[in-house]
Parts: sequence; C-alpha cells; structure tokens
Amino acid sequence: MLFVCTANIGRSAYAERRAAQLLAAARIDGVSVASAGVAGITGRAMDGHMAAQLRARGGDPYGHSSSRLTLDLLEEAHLVLTFEFAHRLSIANSWPTQEPKVFGFRQLADAVTRVREPGRGLLLLDQAVAVGRPDGLNFNVADPYGRGAKVARACADTIDAGLDRILPRLPPG
Repeated sequence: MLFVCTANIGRSAYAERRAAQLLAAARIDGVSVASAGVAGITGRAMDGHMAAQLRARGGDPYGHSSSRLTLDLLEEAHLVLTFEFAHRLSIANSWPTQEPKVFGFRQLADAVTRVREPGRGLLLLDQAVAVGRPDGLNFNVADPYGRGAKVARACADTIDAGLDRILPRLPPG
C-alpha cells in the first residue's frame, strides 16, 4: 500500500508510519506500506506537528525521509491512496496505466463501510469501486503543513479514522 500526498512530510508520512504501527499491533502480516509525494524535495524529515501527533499515538517518526513519487514506486504498490483529488489526477496524467489502483484515501474509507460482508480479507477493489462514491475535492484530507498543532491533530484524527476502516478489510498479503 502506497500513501501519496504533496511533499511526503505530513499526511502520507504519518499514514505510512501509523498504518505500519496499527498493522503490527493487530498482527496483520503480509501488508507492506510506503509513502511518497507528487512534489517536494527528497530527504526531508516528517513535519514537526505531524511527528508530534504520531509520537502521541505511540508511533515513531524517527528516520522518515521524504520520497518523490516515481513509476517504480507505483508499480510496486497494489493499492495507492491519495490525500487530495489533485494527487490522484497527477498520477492519472503522468502514469495512466497505474490509475486503476489509485483511490482517494477518504473515498476508499467511505467505500469499505458500504461493502456488506463483515470480516477481514473481503476488500476487493472492484467492490470498493462498485459501492463507493466518486472521488473529488469533497474527500480531500486538509494539508496540515504550516497550519499548527490543532490542524495537525485534526488531520491525524481523520487519517486514523480512515485507517481503522481500511486496514481490517485488506486482503491477506
């Protein structure tokens, strides 16, 4: 699973580390997570406010180094989750062959709640597409960069809520 935001120092960095933490705690094996940004500079640490949110929730931001999105990263991923509709459009424009596995983060979180069968391993992308609402600006996760601790907390809460919905529905690796 690949999380994608703008610079890979806020939303996607937090989601990668938080998802890995939650997967380990739930003892869900076979799911790897990564993150990247459609723009920005490679090698930057996680945003301080988002790092503080991760630490407050038992995670560790140490060692995060931002990555720029590449075709290789996209090809390695089975599922790509973007935090803004613009990120999804950027991928579709630059790498159209990868677009079928790209979802908006909140779009997919919404869709998995609509799949009727309970239990782990039932999320099929075709099902999510069938029951999900179309992605759009209304599903964006606000960028917390430079907006303070309160916005970072709200962003982390939104990501945690989405991960709580998505992670248990992933098929085994």
